[in-house]
Amino acid sequence: MQKVRIAWRGGNLLVHLLFGMLLTPLVTRRDKDGYWHVHHGTAAWWHGRLTRILALQITTSGIEPQPATLVVCNHISWLDIVVLGHLMPTCFLSKSEVRQWPLIGWLAMRAGTLFIRRGGGEANNISQTIGRHLLHEGILTLFPEGTTTDGRDVRPFFSRLMAAAIETRTPLTPVAIRYHLDGRLDDEVAPYIGDQSLGENILGLLSRPGGAVHVHFGSPIEAHGMERKKLADRARMAIVEALAQSGIE
Repeated sequence: MQKVRIAWRGGNLLVHLLFGMLLTPLVTRRDKDGYWHVHHGTAAWWHGRLTRILALQITTSGIEPQPATLVVCNHISWLDIVVLGHLMPTCFLSKSEVRQWPLIGWLAMRAGTLFIRRGGGEANNISQTIGRHLLHEGILTLFPEGTTTDGRDVRPFFSRLMAAAIETRTPLTPVAIRYHLDGRLDDEVAPYIGDQSLGENILGLLSRPGGAVHVHFGSPIEAHGMERKKLADRARMAIVEALAQSGIE
């Protein structure tokens, strides 16, 4: 049964990725400054279809973020981008390694993802790019932990990239994401952590009957006039509290 499930879902996943590759040139455009933009309605559909292929049930609480806002979220898996991309019209800030992933990296780039090299001294330049995006596009999502976790803890946030919200007077919206099975925090498949390869993680997702994820949209935090570190700590605490109150043990 498991082999049949893997074959069926894997085939659907491959077809969906190939369809995305064919669809992308029709729903993306490049502006005069070289930045890519995507039709968010189409992107939301594509992400939603992917969650259905993986049998991932999504529930939400709180009010969906409204532009303009910088969304900050705890980070567990590459699935975070799929889930959030389905729920709201946002682009993402991602590590540069994702750009090198076969097909997925190209799709992410054409969808308007901003890439940053860790330790590359690009923080100031990318902060200006984030500010530009917030002023002209509305919503950008970043994962300020800087890495993925198993979802049981929220690491300290790197605050430097939040400077763009302060400088552009854009509210910051904390979002908490949690994967679970049967209402309990025991999903050991969804987290993309450690030395696991992307292929191994996808195989695990394809082989199981299904999973669930809950997303809580927090209240916007006014960033103007705040210090970066205080803003980061306040956003992190809002996510920690939302996870504690999610009702998932």
